[in-house]
Amino acid sequence: MNTEIFHRLVLKAANDDVTIPNAGKPRWIRKLNDSDSSLMAKSEISSQLKVTRHIRAIQIEYNKVCHFGVLGHIEKSGTPDGLLPTEITPGLFSVIVTESDIQPSVTGLEILDAIGDLYAGETEFDGFDLSDISKLFPYITVYEADQNYEYTLNVTRVLGALIARSYSDGPIGPSASTLAKVSSLFEAGSEHVPFENILQGLLSISWGGFFLELYRAVEQLYAVPRLSGLVEAWPTPLPYRQLADLLESHLSWRPKEDDALAKIIGECDGEVVKSLIDSFCSDRAADQETSPEKVAKEIYKVRNRLVHFRTALGKATHTDDEWDRMISAMLDLVQDIYRRHGKRFNMEQQEAQ
Repeated sequence: MNTEIFHRLVLKAANDDVTIPNAGKPRWIRKLNDSDSSLMAKSEISSQLKVTRHIRAIQIEYNKVCHFGVLGHIEKSGTPDGLLPTEITPGLFSVIVTESDIQPSVTGLEILDAIGDLYAGETEFDGFDLSDISKLFPYITVYEADQNYEYTLNVTRVLGALIARSYSDGPIGPSASTLAKVSSLFEAGSEHVPFENILQGLLSISWGGFFLELYRAVEQLYAVPRLSGLVEAWPTPLPYRQLADLLESHLSWRPKEDDALAKIIGECDGEVVKSLIDSFCSDRAADQETSPEKVAKEIYKVRNRLVHFRTALGKATHTDDEWDRMISAMLDLVQDIYRRHGKRFNMEQQEAQ
């Protein structure tokens, strides 16, 4: 593994037209202890997630212990329960760098200064200190996972929970209460929530981008109300997801979006419906009742203004506070509907009972 790390450093330097003397000579990071060396040699990579060039995570399993290595600026003070910040070791660093496509983050001259004069055969060389090599790569944060928490079994949920709790200077600035809902969704939401969409939304450069990812998470369940009625008359053990795919591929059937959204909202808890009404129908009279159909139309209108580029639709222009309240309400909606429908949408019915 050390060979790959120094090979990347030599290549980066060469790309910057800098030659590393004795590039073929062995170089290595000084080991911590035998246990850490064993981790480096025998650990398994359970999963990896690359969200952007700078934000990614890797899940490492060794001797029944799970570690997550995370790239991206993560504040350790915002660590959720179930994750323990831990010092990076030579073994963990070597595994994370070698098993991913992490590239050096410094210039060729900086690499030359760091490793150029030191290599096997040089007087008293016994390996590099970890800090001398880790500074040449993007900063890595390492966490040990308590696997009694369900969310720590999923690298996307772990990364999302960490980012939500450390989000401070991002481009859209959700309120503390909204970020708390994002954290709750990653840490305690149904395992069937499409967490990739939620994470992409959280990392979006615009409020509209976050809204659309939440809308897509809701949209995935649009067929559920109709399928529930169908299965009562025509029992089948198929997961609703598979049944919906069959109906669309063989009969070209898909639920009408605003109608499906209204049905889903109508099944939600009263507080969720109230949150949606207050956020999307704020122009209604104080004594005016608003139906699920009305709020569904307003949500769908926002969606269309973001997706379609037609003059008649107008632009989705809202203040930061209005966007924040809409995002917060959509998070409530996603949490509620996946609690109700996530399992039967994804699992065979006899398992979902």
